[in-house]
Amino acid sequence: MDLAKLFEFQSPARIVFGANAVDKLGEEIAGLNGKKVLVVTDEGVVNAGLLDKITGKLKDASIDYAVYDKVEANPRLANIHEGADLFKEENCDLIIGLGGGSPMDAAKAIGVKATHEGDVADYTRRGGKPVQDILPPLIAIPTTSGTASEVTWFSVLTDPDEKTKIVIATPCIAADVSLVDPVMTLTMPPQVTAFTGMDALTHAVEAYVSIKATPISDTLAFKAIELIGSNLREAVGNGDNLEARSNMMMGSTIAGVAFANSSVGLVHAVAHALGGQFNIAHGIANAFMLPLVMNYNLIACPSKYADIALALGEDVEGLNDMEAARIAVEAVMDLSEDIGIPKDLKKLGADPSLIDALADESASQGGSYPNNPRKVRKADVVAMFKEAFEE
Repeated sequence: MDLAKLFEFQSPARIVFGANAVDKLGEEIAGLNGKKVLVVTDEGVVNAGLLDKITGKLKDASIDYAVYDKVEANPRLANIHEGADLFKEENCDLIIGLGGGSPMDAAKAIGVKATHEGDVADYTRRGGKPVQDILPPLIAIPTTSGTASEVTWFSVLTDPDEKTKIVIATPCIAADVSLVDPVMTLTMPPQVTAFTGMDALTHAVEAYVSIKATPISDTLAFKAIELIGSNLREAVGNGDNLEARSNMMMGSTIAGVAFANSSVGLVHAVAHALGGQFNIAHGIANAFMLPLVMNYNLIACPSKYADIALALGEDVEGLNDMEAARIAVEAVMDLSEDIGIPKDLKKLGADPSLIDALADESASQGGSYPNNPRKVRKADVVAMFKEAFEE
């Protein structure tokens, strides 16, 4: 670790972490001078009763609100435009993003659309227009332990016409405060726990091996890998275990702070391609591709992957870095199998005839592809997708 090398680190969101952190919601809204709130969420959160819990807090604090609960699993541009229209129609002045990554990403983008002219896609990396610091205040309340959107300055959206994932990336869209409450994850189904947990692990692993990693991001990412590796099985198997849920939430959160600074790599590039083309949930796509990309990257930074094996609790005493690095890949594969990650991309709706297009789309993911520790060639990505479809 070169502590003499110049680096920057930023964590824009103020985090309130712990059981029943949402009890502070009214206080936080008052501190942001909010008068009427738009709650942005999805059907799953509504059905789990979590929206009622939050609106109950708003009623107790005598805060007026409106609800946009139509966010899709991979939020489309239409979701953002509808939510922004409702924000303006209801004369709201503050947004709450309630849910997993999709509602929180949508909440960020709705704030952009509500305060900026034109299509929200204009303000993505591909659109190129800068986001101005004129957004309404945002409070993020995660209900999963995976995406860490509550502590990042990214909003990942889907353009259904182009079948691509597009990203708004600027500190301007980060939450003003994140109420990170493990109790909100207790009702998360085992399957969702598994998918989102692997998403969090992917964030931590990619942050750790990224060419943009820093001593601070490495420290956070390594600890996140430890927490997720030692708690995800229990969280999937016994969802009412608050200690496991709390550890998973902490792991997810600090992995988010890490990758917001160090970025992610090839796993996210190929996962975004799969998600945009076939509408596969991001956590599943990450979980499916993570061991394949890890195996590809081993020769570029074996010592870092050896560290990951150690963080995952593997016995690597007496092994050289490359041997230990291979153990890290095996450990991730074992974890995926134990928690029931799907093994067949075709059953998820993916079409192997589009592998070339998937490789091209992966290469277009400028926020992740260039930060991979091993230089990536299209032929390698094509081969990786072919292997994925053969699993």
